Amino acid sequence: MESWKPGADAGALKARSELLHVIREFFYRQNVLEVITPTLGSRGVTDSQIQNLKLDHQEQTFYLQTSPEYAMKRLLASGTGSIYQICPAYRGSEQGQNHNTEFLMLEWYRVGFTLHQLMDDVQNLLNFVAEAIDKSRFDFRDMPRFSYRDLFMENLESDPHTASLDELRALSRRVGVECGHITNYDDEATISDYLDLLFSVVIEPQLGTPAIVYDYPVCQVALAQLGQAEGNLNGTSYGKRVAKRFEVFASGLELANGYLELLDANELETRMRKNNHLRRVRGLERIEPDEKLLAALPTMPACSGIALGVDRLLMVLLGKEKLSDVVSFTSDRI
Repeated sequence: MESWKPGADAGALKARSELLHVIREFFYRQNVLEVITPTLGSRGVTDSQIQNLKLDHQEQTFYLQTSPEYAMKRLLASGTGSIYQICPAYRGSEQGQNHNTEFLMLEWYRVGFTLHQLMDDVQNLLNFVAEAIDKSRFDFRDMPRFSYRDLFMENLESDPHTASLDELRALSRRVGVECGHITNYDDEATISDYLDLLFSVVIEPQLGTPAIVYDYPVCQVALAQLGQAEGNLNGTSYGKRVAKRFEVFASGLELANGYLELLDANELETRMRKNNHLRRVRGLERIEPDEKLLAALPTMPACSGIALGVDRLLMVLLGKEKLSDVVSFTSDRI
């Protein structure tokens, strides 16, 4: 195809327009307020596994936002109640069949919701849009829910909450997963790299039909609360601390990532400083903690929040193989 032409055809572009309309209709019926926040921020994210894109202008530095999370949480703290937003987000070093530097994100926060209520909420949304866009491809009404540990134990015979770095390296070799691209820094971010790799190569491809995975390892807590793990498939209590977050999968793709949101500003600042240590070790730019978010957090109401990749959702609904089939102009075409 000539490089000036869009990757998505007219049918995909029309389906995208319908999808955005249906998403807004869902939240309108739920009385959730649509908001708009800047795509530029004075701070980026400190997460060592996310690369910020930076813009310098008139002696001021801006960061293209990797999600609208920080600004939306400041709105929540101001008393908006439950809110949602559809907006572009930007992440460096993300380009490929299922990734693009710029992508469309749907993010929403439900005040007073538990994590399981948010699971119900995203399931209801997915079912609502699937019925409107394509009634036959997927049925989101009966989405199984698996703990992260149960999936690891069943597929890899390893406990992701206790496995050491040496054990994860040996496990990668045993199952034939290529891990030469992972640099060993002997820290929790390296453990997270191995867990992500094993999950994406061994477990994700098996999540073809829609499913939810919850109770992630502590090293992947991000801005979620920590809590006790729920019982395993046999109902036995596990008793380990876990990240109270979940992800939604379909067609072997991660579609959404939800948190029981952290409300402790001191804990968040500690995590941001730890992240900057991980960034320094990796030779990455230090990102100053967002003081405005830290100031707002003590007045933010208890809530659960989730970010969903709209481009990926459209891929799944239409049965497309790559993002360029549903995005007008991916980064290689601009």
